[in-house]
Amino acid sequence: MTRRLQRSLQALILAGLGLFLLQKLWSGSLYWYINERFFALVLAAAIGFLILARTVAPAWRSTGATNAKDARTHAEGEGHAHGAPAWRLWVVALPLLLGLLVPARPLGSSAIANKGLNTSAPLAAAGAPEQVTVAPAERSVLDWVRAFNYAEDLSVFAGEPADVIGFVYHDSSLGAGEFMISRFTVTCCAADATAIGMRVQWPAADALEGNAWVRVRGVVQAGAYAGRPIPVIMAESVEGVTTPRQPYLSP
Repeated sequence: MTRRLQRSLQALILAGLGLFLLQKLWSGSLYWYINERFFALVLAAAIGFLILARTVAPAWRSTGATNAKDARTHAEGEGHAHGAPAWRLWVVALPLLLGLLVPARPLGSSAIANKGLNTSAPLAAAGAPEQVTVAPAERSVLDWVRAFNYAEDLSVFAGEPADVIGFVYHDSSLGAGEFMISRFTVTCCAADATAIGMRVQWPAADALEGNAWVRVRGVVQAGAYAGRPIPVIMAESVEGVTTPRQPYLSP
């Protein structure tokens, strides 16, 4: 492999990585893997890759050969690669290839089957009893689970209205006409994701497709899951919605 070809491939890979990150930022699918607070860092990395690509890209014309000796030395340098072995280029290109070939999708029911559903922690960075003050109809799944974790008397939530969005998870431990409306909380990236959820009582629960995103409205009562208290929604309506731009919640 000639030096010019090697540098051209390096520039192409670096530019591809930069454009790939920019596209993920633009589409919002990058947040299926990391927390939104890393936006500036990823943007800086994308720009850095593009700058590096421009730096290593070979010039189309050589201006360094001003005499016959310089021209001969330049031609020899272009004719033989003195950089890293070719296989290292493929190692660098591997993340880009995987990103392009593997379909992007947020965590869902299969991840819950592997990790389990968490009803207690880690659901807050520092205490968070103030979350109980969020108006009932404005609480997310995370807010409801927090509220139940920090409340001393769960009866105060009986009859409160709930209006939450999440994906359908069919848990084998639930009874007929029940499903879990679930979300993942992410502190840093998908590797530290924690699944949380609320039980929903809905006559047509079995007809709902797993992983489908839904909006559930109804009233809340106290229930249990895996031996711990959990909010249960007596659903009045369940309607399909599109996957949110940010499917994860931040604790």
